[in-house]
Amino acid sequence: MRWIALLGRTGTVILAIGLALLIAWLIPSGAGSQFMWSQPIEPEQYMLRESGVYSPQNGLQISVNATDNVRVYLLGVTLVELDNWKTLLREAYPDSERPDSEMFFIEFYTVPLIFFHEAYPEQPLPDVLPLPDVYPKPLSMVWNITLLDSGLQTHPEIILWEPPPGSAFSHELFPEDVLNIMAVVANPSSDTVEVDVWIEEVVALAPKDRIIFPAILLISMGIGLTIVWLVSRKVRKSTF
Repeated sequence: MRWIALLGRTGTVILAIGLALLIAWLIPSGAGSQFMWSQPIEPEQYMLRESGVYSPQNGLQISVNATDNVRVYLLGVTLVELDNWKTLLREAYPDSERPDSEMFFIEFYTVPLIFFHEAYPEQPLPDVLPLPDVYPKPLSMVWNITLLDSGLQTHPEIILWEPPPGSAFSHELFPEDVLNIMAVVANPSSDTVEVDVWIEEVVALAPKDRIIFPAILLISMGIGLTIVWLVSRKVRKSTF
């Protein structure tokens, strides 16, 4: 019967597509740009580094090693939201004493500044540029872990990865959308902690988190249709 033959062809095609997706999912990610930073983090302080724009095809691999337990986050903000925050901050601090340096800080440290502005809306923008050879050390109120906790409670949607506290971490992340992703390391202890952070861009042939479910579904459907075809074919032959 023609429908049996059609069933068999459909099943094998679906199975082949599912297997192709599974192979694409199994192929190791390729390496891209990478960077590392090492620094001490003072007690009850946190540090943040802009680590670039990532997408479902271009993710990142992060590794963190510390001399004591720390808290690590990967935060993701859409490019539109990030631009909105930058605009808000520039409007909130129009009378900066050093507008050029403040604009530089807003450009690269938007997230901690938006946390600061939301927590202290009436406070002027302090000298927070973390360049001790050029400017004074950053004010502790900006990089205080309490400010981080407050900001993340207000914007829980930006938390992409939040493992339990520890001293060694490794994680690969492919965001669901195009996001500006930042790595945050917080020191909740009463002692200074030395931290090494390594981040590498990883490139996938396809968004890994999005192809594994369709691959399994298509493989299951293909196997099911193929089995029905084989059984129907066997039954048809036995009747003649």
